[in-house]
Amino acid sequence: MPQELHLNGINADGASFDEEFGAPITTEMIAKVARGQRLTPEDLRDAKMRRSLDQSGGDHFGVTEGVDATKLEEAGWAVIFPADLPQKSLAAIKEALQPLLTLRKKQAGALYREVSGAEGYHNGESKNDFLKRFGRGPGPADPEKFPYYVLIVGSPETIPFTFQYQLDVQYAVGRLYFDRLEEYYQYARSVVEAETKGVSRGKRAAFFGAANPNDRATQMSSENLIQPLAAGFTKKPAGKGWKVETVAPEKATKTNLANYLGGKNTPALLFTASHGMNFKLNDPRLLPHTGSLLCQDWPGPKARVPVTDKMYFSADDIAADADVFGMFAFIFACYGGGIPKSDNFYRQAFGSPKEIAPYAFLAQLPLRLLSHPRGGALGVFAHVERAWGSSIMWDGSVRDVETFDATLQGLLNGRPAGNAIEYFNQRYAEISSDLTVELDATTPEIQDDVKLAGMWTSNNDARNYTFLGDPAVRLMLKDKETPAAERQSLGAVVSQHPKTVSGGAADFQPDVAVRSAAVKSASGGPAANYGLAEMLTGKKDETPAAERKPNAFADAIEKLSNSLSEALQDLTSLEVSTYVADDMASFEIKDKKVTGAKRRAYTYVSLDGDTVVCVPEVDGEVDKSVWEIHLQMVKQAQESRAALVNSIVAAAASLAKL
Repeated sequence: MPQELHLNGINADGASFDEEFGAPITTEMIAKVARGQRLTPEDLRDAKMRRSLDQSGGDHFGVTEGVDATKLEEAGWAVIFPADLPQKSLAAIKEALQPLLTLRKKQAGALYREVSGAEGYHNGESKNDFLKRFGRGPGPADPEKFPYYVLIVGSPETIPFTFQYQLDVQYAVGRLYFDRLEEYYQYARSVVEAETKGVSRGKRAAFFGAANPNDRATQMSSENLIQPLAAGFTKKPAGKGWKVETVAPEKATKTNLANYLGGKNTPALLFTASHGMNFKLNDPRLLPHTGSLLCQDWPGPKARVPVTDKMYFSADDIAADADVFGMFAFIFACYGGGIPKSDNFYRQAFGSPKEIAPYAFLAQLPLRLLSHPRGGALGVFAHVERAWGSSIMWDGSVRDVETFDATLQGLLNGRPAGNAIEYFNQRYAEISSDLTVELDATTPEIQDDVKLAGMWTSNNDARNYTFLGDPAVRLMLKDKETPAAERQSLGAVVSQHPKTVSGGAADFQPDVAVRSAAVKSASGGPAANYGLAEMLTGKKDETPAAERKPNAFADAIEKLSNSLSEALQDLTSLEVSTYVADDMASFEIKDKKVTGAKRRAYTYVSLDGDTVVCVPEVDGEVDKSVWEIHLQMVKQAQESRAALVNSIVAAAASLAKL
């Protein structure tokens, strides 16, 4: 009998993932996908070899015999950059990361490695192709040939999630990718200050999980993940002496979560379980808020109300004075770590790809925690793509949270984060091997759909747990917490970055950054960086100033003046309209005229502040669902206009100096 499965994610319109497919996701549907989606030969070989090593009785945790995986001088440390990263950009990022690179080089010694330029990751390379260039094949890490601890520096567009997943089977892998150079520096200094000054938040852990009304997914994660993990935390040797707080579901609100993510109750280790926010492609919140944590403020699926930012906790909600320095977070939520461009499950189930993002990207909430200007978190464990409940309930009936518990206990025992998460890699390797055997040993007619669905979802779930941050970081533990004043003074040191490591993404990560800015601007989010050359030509002028022809420069000035004039005329007023359509096929925008849809809300704001608002009404009352969406659009439009005004003022000031 087919069973329904429930996922820890929700769409901003209040619909569950099930409703996006037009029907509940069942074990029968997933079993069909599992039969058609098999591991590649090289992935299967890696999984089987990893499992064989794990079953041999040795506690290898990915490294060859005789190597202590917890010591960098034995296990080694490497950083990987994209091969096609321009030399100027590479130098800028390395300079921003220099405090961390210097520390790791000192610790790893001869086993330290910077992999960039021709040695770096080449677009389209598999993990095995990459390692082959360093004399390595499948099997345990040999630090003499390639280090065990690996920090990937790059977006999932330049170095894909799939490469990270497969490298992580035998290596301890983490990733960093920020929008600004100073964020790289802030994270690097946070790690160095925490490790060299011995910063400790004390032995305090908190477990925070929503259980929304009429929502089986969050009720299951609350009852079968949060509660057992918290209850067993201090019963094992590593948990002795720890203070553990379990936040009751009714108190798992957005306001209260702020207390645990930078507020007065911020612990050394925070574990959260909730829905992760998902947005449609044309939603301006897609880039900044994907993976945000839906809290108890959401009234549940039966309420049928759009989800607003008052119900979920995003990167925007990390306060400027938040105290997250030295903490770790484990986020159990769909898209909590990031999102791929295409939904692989949809393609397998329905025979066609479905784009769920303009490109693959990391979630902003963990990145904000890591790069906080007052001192960042040391690392965040999070999930890419969907988080499946079958990783908590095996075969739909057996509670199984040992992998989560073992990872947390590994951290408490002092293991580096990339080594502690090896338990998920062990789980992935084991399930991958078993799933392949199950598919090969039986025919579809006699296969158990429930069993196959459970194995397939658990396999994908274990694979997609990732670590954001340097995989060699550890919990800095002392019985007594470093006084807040001392911790905050160290955080102030972190924020004092040199001017040479300041700059926006477009200055040092051109390909992905420009694409990101274009998408944000088109969707109504933060506007692109309107630099001089970009405004005139749409691309950066690389010609040295001394070589530019006088007449060409004069032409550029004239074009800039015209551009500024036109832009200022557009800014004299702000108009936002929200439309609804019964038939999307007939909806069309041509010459700024909308056909095939009805305008349901309107806002006009003049430059001097005069405002006209038309509110949607149903049966004599305000249509709250449409009005909430409209207010979001007005907010985004105002932010975009403010950003454009700032850019125009800066450009005009530069023009005045010429």
